[in-house]
This record gives sequence, structure tokens and C-alpha cells, in this order.
Amino acid sequence: MKKILVVAIACLFTFLISAQECHNAVLFSKEGAKLEYTDYNKKGKKNNTTVHETVSLTTVDGKVDVKIKLSITNGKKDEDFTMDYDASCENGTFSVAMVRFFSTSSLGQYGGSMSVEVDGSILSFPAEMEENTELNDGNVTVKVGNGNMTLVTMEMDITNRKVHANETITTPAGTFDCTKVTYDYSAKFGFVKTKGSGTEWYDKDKVLVKSESYNKKGKLIGYNELTKIN
Repeated sequence: MKKILVVAIACLFTFLISAQECHNAVLFSKEGAKLEYTDYNKKGKKNNTTVHETVSLTTVDGKVDVKIKLSITNGKKDEDFTMDYDASCENGTFSVAMVRFFSTSSLGQYGGSMSVEVDGSILSFPAEMEENTELNDGNVTVKVGNGNMTLVTMEMDITNRKVHANETITTPAGTFDCTKVTYDYSAKFGFVKTKGSGTEWYDKDKVLVKSESYNKKGKLIGYNELTKIN
């Protein structure tokens, strides 16, 4: 009986710790929470600003589901872009719709009256992001249309995601102890195909702090960094 009680207490403790890990992440903490990112080209010139805001949050049996509003602005009101995507956290493992990782510059140019249809997989981040851990692959298809007509189809595949050693990253939002994640990508924008790689840095609560994109020759294309937390 004593052994069973000890096991039960241990399981409860693990559940409580896992739930706390989920609620520690900014976007999983409360409705209205916001993360602001700034997107730059390879020369450091600002392209646009992206805000990710929690619009709804539900918790059932320890699993946290959130709906997040993505807003992209580039200073031209008629080109502002918004859409929703889903994320969840269970037992400390975070899962996010892959559209979250799609190029904001690519999406931002389709504001105004354009319709956007997204179909993609879910990328997961385990509770323990240990060095050399291999993460799941993902793909996403984005169709931009006007009325019933599809104007352009964008596709992206991410492969070879892998966790590397921790690094300290400083952005306008602060200084963070981060886990480094790398991946390869292949993309198709209409008839144009590209390949390359990317590097991302996540803090202890799985908040994306900075990301960099490179072409197939390993040269920097652009980068994105966390600039404000609300």
C-alpha cells in the first residue's frame, strides 16, 4: 500500500510539473499574451513586424490548447496580413502548426482582400531538448486566392531538425539562455524552387528568440528576432 501511495504521489508530482512547464510559456500563460518579432533581410534592413497573440486558451486533463492570431505589418496598411494558427502543450511537449515557421515576408505580401488557405503538419518540441535529439519533419502548403481563383501556391518541407548545444542570445527583448535547433528546407513558390537551411534559438519555455535562414550555399538570406514581450 505504501509503495502504491509513493508511486501515485510521484505521478501527481510529474503531472503538476508538466502542467507548470506548459503554463510558463508566454503564449500558453493567458489570453492576450503577445510576442512581437521583427524580420530583417541579410543586410539588417527591417522587412516587417509580426505579432503572435493568444486569443483563446483551454486546458483539459493537463493538455493546453491555444489559438494564436498572427498579424504582419510592413508599414503599408492595405498590405497588413492576419491569420490564426493552433498550438498545444502536453506533459511539457509543445506542438505548433508549421505555418508558424513559414516566411513572414512571403505571407506579408498577401494582405488586403486576398484569401489564404493553409494545410500543414505539426512540429513538436519535447520537454527535454537534449543535444543531438532529432525532431520530427514537417510540411505546409499555402494557397493564396482571390474569390474562387487560386493565384499562387506555396509549399515548404522541413527535414533533418536537430537539437544542438545551448547558447546565450541577446535581442531587444532581453538576454536568453537558448537551445539551438537546425534544419534543412525545400520550398516552392509558384514555379520557383529553393533549398537551404535554417537555425533557430528557443528559450527554456520553448519561446522562439531568434531564427536565421540560409540559401543552399550557406549564405545568410535573412533573420528574425524577438523584439518585445507583452
